[in-house]
Amino acid sequence: MDSRSLQTSSGSGSITRIDIPAALATALLALTGIVMALLNARAYGQDVFAIDSLFVRMVSWVAIGTIVYLVTIRTNWQWVRSFAWPLYAANILLLVVTLIYGVDSGGNARAIAIFGITIQSSEISKVIALIALAAVLTRIGHEHGGLGDVVIACAVIGPLFVLVAAQPDLGTALVLVCALFGTLLLSGVASRWIAGLATFGAAVVPIAWVFVVREYQKERLLAFIDPNADPAGPKYQLTRSIRAIAGGGLFGAGFDGTASQAPLPVQESDFVFAALVRAFGLVGGLLIIGLLALLVARLLLHAWNSTDAFGVILAGGMATIILFQAVVNIGMNLGVAPITGIPLPFVSYGGASVVSLAFGLGLVQSHRTHGGFGG
Repeated sequence: MDSRSLQTSSGSGSITRIDIPAALATALLALTGIVMALLNARAYGQDVFAIDSLFVRMVSWVAIGTIVYLVTIRTNWQWVRSFAWPLYAANILLLVVTLIYGVDSGGNARAIAIFGITIQSSEISKVIALIALAAVLTRIGHEHGGLGDVVIACAVIGPLFVLVAAQPDLGTALVLVCALFGTLLLSGVASRWIAGLATFGAAVVPIAWVFVVREYQKERLLAFIDPNADPAGPKYQLTRSIRAIAGGGLFGAGFDGTASQAPLPVQESDFVFAALVRAFGLVGGLLIIGLLALLVARLLLHAWNSTDAFGVILAGGMATIILFQAVVNIGMNLGVAPITGIPLPFVSYGGASVVSLAFGLGLVQSHRTHGGFGG
């Protein structure tokens, strides 16, 4: 495979070339998200079929995500690549507007209401950043793999990182950093430059701790590393989560059994995995992990067989984002990672997350159906 060449896609794409295992895994994860929204709505005592319930809103977002997914598949990926910078500029503008006019979302001004619909704009940044990185790292007429790629990739991520961190949304900011390193590796940048960037990042951590990280974020991180942390603070969330997972057993308490139990802290998003295992046991938890693993594997397979560098970075970058989010979210539910507010892909409640991931995965499918897959 010549990963440096960009082939021109022809035709409107063959729907028969869709990656069925990836599409099926995505659909089942989204269906799980709907089931968990129903369970969580009942746990919170909501009228399940009320217009503002978690269940109805999640069904609506999944429906929108499905439309976005299907439309994106039918759209030639080269058109999206051509509009990478207008999309990037629009995302920057949306983040600035959110920072200024954002409404409260779990204590953070990081969501904006548009026509009555609340959108967490930082979630959109993940996929837009990936598209911009893939476009700039595969541009024609420059020598790949050098320091220049590192500098320009950092220039792409830098404004997004600052605006997202200022929301404040530390979890999404970390996903952006992960996407940066993942795309640099996939684009063939020399390891010495990536190591240098990692060293620089480690050097600025103390500065970020003092001037960037908020107090509640520090409390979460300290609760993870300090066994003597205040049990009534963030440590309480970890303790409840671990107990819920341990109490789930092999098959869990069942849908009805869980609904009668006290809800976990933020069990619709941060601790959705613990709520799922409590309801459906180890079997349910392993099923979700298996679906996520299948999706990541299919994305990596697409990257391996891609006929051009853009497809390598796009599919590999999506695999990086989904894997990172899954590992961190499940890890913080198990008490082996700090609480950072990173959602479990498609399973955690969140409209912007569902739609943005659907767009990214649909774009990978578009790349496959419009001549970008050589497998």
